[in-house]
Amino acid sequence: MESDLLQRLADESQSYSKRQRAIARYICENSETVSFMTSRMLSQAAQVSESSVVRFARQLGFSGYSQLRRALQQLVKDKLGSVKEAEAETDMEELRQTLELGRLGLGSIATAQNRLALEKAAELLSNGEKILVQAGLGMEGLDTFIASGLRSLGYNAGPASAGLSREVFRLDEKSVLLIVCGSFCAQVSGSARYAKEKGAAVLVLTGDEAAPMGRYAEVMLPGKGFIALAALIEALFKALESRCGRSLLQNLRELETLCREYDTYEAGES
Repeated sequence: MESDLLQRLADESQSYSKRQRAIARYICENSETVSFMTSRMLSQAAQVSESSVVRFARQLGFSGYSQLRRALQQLVKDKLGSVKEAEAETDMEELRQTLELGRLGLGSIATAQNRLALEKAAELLSNGEKILVQAGLGMEGLDTFIASGLRSLGYNAGPASAGLSREVFRLDEKSVLLIVCGSFCAQVSGSARYAKEKGAAVLVLTGDEAAPMGRYAEVMLPGKGFIALAALIEALFKALESRCGRSLLQNLRELETLCREYDTYEAGES
C-alpha cells in the first residue's frame, strides 16, 4: 500500500470531497514534511478540521492517522534508499541526499516570478520607515538574523515576538512586516492579517511553496525547503545592497574594527 499511496491519492482525487482533495493535495506536494506532522498540524496546513484528516486516513484503509503517517515515513525511507554501506559510507550518502534536496530546492526559486518579486520586496523594504521581522514556528532566530542584517545596511529594523505582540500593534501604513516561515504559520497569520488591516506592507519569505500566507502578502518569495529559504534571504540582502549602494559584509567589517578600536570586546584569557 505504501509504495502506491501517492499515486492512489492522485488517481482518486476527482472522487474526493473538497476537504479530502485539500488533504490529498497537501500530502502529495509535501509528503516528506507530512510524514513528521501530527494530525493537527496537517489539518492546519490543509485548512480543514482535524477530524477530517482522521476520517480521510481511515477511508484510505488505515486504522488511523498514525498509520498513514508511518506509511509516508516509509515512503521517505524508500525514496532516499536503504543504507547498507559502512558507517563512513552512510555519512557520505546522507550528505549526498541532503545536497540533492538542496539542489532541487534551489531550482524551485530560480523563476522569473521570484525575480520580479525580489525586486518588489527590495523596493518595499527600502520605502518602509520601520521594518518588523517575525518568524514562524520552527524558524525562530531567523527574525533576529534578518533584522540585524537590515540594520547593518542602514534600515530601521527589529525582530518581533511571536503572535500579536506589542511590536506588531505599533505597525502603521509606513511600516513593513517581514515574515519568515515554513509550513506552520499559526503564529504569524494573525500578525499578517492585522498588519494588512493597518495598511502596513506585508512581505513573506517561506520555505514551503504551499504555505497559506499569500492571501495576506503584498509580496511573497516562496522556495522549497530550508536551503531554498536561506538562498532567498541571501538574494534579498544582495538586492538591497544594490539598491542602497552599501555592502553588508563591508559594513560588518567596519563595525568589527570600531568595536575592537573602542575596546567593546573583553580581553580573552591567554
